[in-house]
Amino acid sequence: MSSNLNHALQFEHDWQMQAFATPTQPDQATPGLAENDDTSKSRFILNRLFQHYPLSFAVRLWNGSMLYIGKDTPAFTLCLEQASVLRDMVLFNDPARLAEAYFSGEVQILGDFDAAMQLRYYFESLSLPLTEKLGLVYRALTLAESQRAPDTAQLATIHQNQPAYANSLDYAAPNDFYSLWLDDKMLHSCAYFCDAKQDLAQAQHNQLDLICLKLHLQHGDTLLDIGGGWGGLACWAARHYGVFVHCITQHPQQHAHAVAEVQKQGLEKLVTVTLCHYRDLPDTPRYDKVVSIGLASQTGEHNLPAYLAKVHAVLKPGGLFLDHEVTTESPGRQHELATRFINRQVFPDGELSSLPHIRQQMQSASLEVFDVEALRRHHALTLRRWVSKLEQRHQEVAASFGERTYRIWRLYMTASAIQFEQGVTGIHQILAVRR
Repeated sequence: MSSNLNHALQFEHDWQMQAFATPTQPDQATPGLAENDDTSKSRFILNRLFQHYPLSFAVRLWNGSMLYIGKDTPAFTLCLEQASVLRDMVLFNDPARLAEAYFSGEVQILGDFDAAMQLRYYFESLSLPLTEKLGLVYRALTLAESQRAPDTAQLATIHQNQPAYANSLDYAAPNDFYSLWLDDKMLHSCAYFCDAKQDLAQAQHNQLDLICLKLHLQHGDTLLDIGGGWGGLACWAARHYGVFVHCITQHPQQHAHAVAEVQKQGLEKLVTVTLCHYRDLPDTPRYDKVVSIGLASQTGEHNLPAYLAKVHAVLKPGGLFLDHEVTTESPGRQHELATRFINRQVFPDGELSSLPHIRQQMQSASLEVFDVEALRRHHALTLRRWVSKLEQRHQEVAASFGERTYRIWRLYMTASAIQFEQGVTGIHQILAVRR
């Protein structure tokens, strides 16, 4: 028998003796419910996993038992519908696995959703001695499977007839999905708030004007909108600034909506919408101004030089380029959970670059940067508005697009808002001129 296993078994024995010798605290179990073996094992495991957790929360086990972490009023309840979830928490202590369990319905979160998001940071930093972890693994592997069936109606909503886009956050979802929680112009980008109480629609109008003013749009200018989404910026620039706009997008749903919007507003002579990739644009300097909202972080850091070279090729000498990008604010964080989650669930080819790296790449592409504005706090407010609207439309989203889709977007946007609020992730508008 190995030395590690000997130590683990001794650790297990010592903790069993301590557990049986220590009277059960009245707030540690469900009142009036006899505690079975699984509940005892689960309490032991949870107490060890969360011995240094700073907040208080409740755990509802798959057998209906309630356990409590901390001494204060629980901020939220983590409902484990399967014993396998607790096993994974011990074996991997990977917050991405816990997130996936939430998406699939094996975990429910009741109460303060923001507070529950703090579990991610705790698991990222959790490190148990090997012998202690082996002892917890030994207990976890002996947990019985669920004797109480999960909410079958809810699981059916999550798992049955799920569309392909329910497993990702790309733009494959129907336009009707985004219209439930975006503003009236379908802008899926950072708004600009004059104050924290301003409504989302007005803040998005502020942002459209800010972009157009930064680009010094003049009547008769030609503007290329790369990755123009649902056409909100293109129509705004044409209607309010009298410019000719070429809007390109790779997504058929967005293209169809943008074309319909141009026709609805009678802007056919000023706005053209093309379904194509930016790489397909001819290398001809035909545009006075170019704008790109969030495209570089979707294309991937390794594609950034080619992307900026294309911008340089289509922009007239002396023309302005405005790049609006989400950035990482902490060098070396590219492989942490947040970026891994975004890369896997949002844009599989995407990566977040730092502001200094983007500026360096622009310099190499002969695009001279002369203005940068940080919009981190604005995007945190934007995300909070989106999450609030999504939660208000929960039943509609789940009924039409599946509970899993709702959960992925809710968790992703809430976690992103927290990151922007904490300064882990940023967003910048970078204005450059073609030399």
